[in-house]
Amino acid sequence: TDSISMPQMREKIRFASWGTVVLVLIYLGALYTLSPYAGPLLMGAVLATVGWPWQLRAERSFHLPRWLASFLHALAWMAIIIIPAVLVVESILPQLLQVVARWQSGAPLLGVPRELQQVPYFGKWLAAHLRVLNGAHLSHFFSEHAAVITSSLGQLWFFVLHTFFVALTVFAISLHGRRLSEVLRLTAAQLWGAERGDRFLWAAREATRSVLIGLIGVGVIEGLLIGVAYAVAGLNTWPLWMVVTALLSPIPFGATVVVAAATLWLIFGGHWLAGFVVLGWGFFVITLADLVIRPLLTGSQSQAPFFLVFFSILGGAAAFGLIGLIIGPILVLLARSVWLAWERR
Repeated sequence: TDSISMPQMREKIRFASWGTVVLVLIYLGALYTLSPYAGPLLMGAVLATVGWPWQLRAERSFHLPRWLASFLHALAWMAIIIIPAVLVVESILPQLLQVVARWQSGAPLLGVPRELQQVPYFGKWLAAHLRVLNGAHLSHFFSEHAAVITSSLGQLWFFVLHTFFVALTVFAISLHGRRLSEVLRLTAAQLWGAERGDRFLWAAREATRSVLIGLIGVGVIEGLLIGVAYAVAGLNTWPLWMVVTALLSPIPFGATVVVAAATLWLIFGGHWLAGFVVLGWGFFVITLADLVIRPLLTGSQSQAPFFLVFFSILGGAAAFGLIGLIIGPILVLLARSVWLAWERR
């Protein structure tokens, strides 16, 4: 009996080994296929995880079916990302129309204030160079740099497309949230046992929560501090700009784009000094918030050392691109939580 069972056991082990290899290749192929859209898929998963408790509360409070609650959940995140950008465009549109009118008339697009012209050396040099900046000169510049401009517009299209993919991911995950939660618990239990699996999922949830609290905190701080500069600069709709800055701050380079747009609006309106004040103060606040305040807020939630969070943000961006600013700290904090759980055990 032993002589018969041993070959059969070896045959089963051989088939199991080959089956594992084939399974790994299939999953690697699937991951490679989805890799071009890893950013929006991961971002959608993170947003769905954050908004899941609120979706459950809305379902219970308003007796919503799951598909409708998931649709509203995805629509809410899409609105948070898209609506601020639309509001900024609408607010700068009148100034942009004035620039186009000056462009068509052939007049200089930018005028240098007298105070700035009186600055030794710099004032006269700037006035002489900007005097030739008219519609014809700008058209020549655009024609020479058409490839760069087309690439920038393509990046804008990718932003809109990826936002749509993020919303789809949020809808799909929210629609099957309970089933995915059960699958995750079952998978974690199979890998580490029920108790250890629950601890691992708890650590992943806490790591994601810490990173997102850091992002939201940075958004509020950047919006308030840069909003002060908007008000001092005399922007007519400075509360709108402040809210838009706060909402777009969690998105990589979101606050930078808003500050740059506000600066250009002020400069084209002839308010050079106010524009430079907004630019300088905005970049100072953004740098301080991203490199100091955000690691402090994230670390305070997870009791992680400041420099660990700091280097996880920088390393995540270097390894995964812009999405790494979020994914990097989550992975590092998750690894730290798992290590601490093992150490306590």
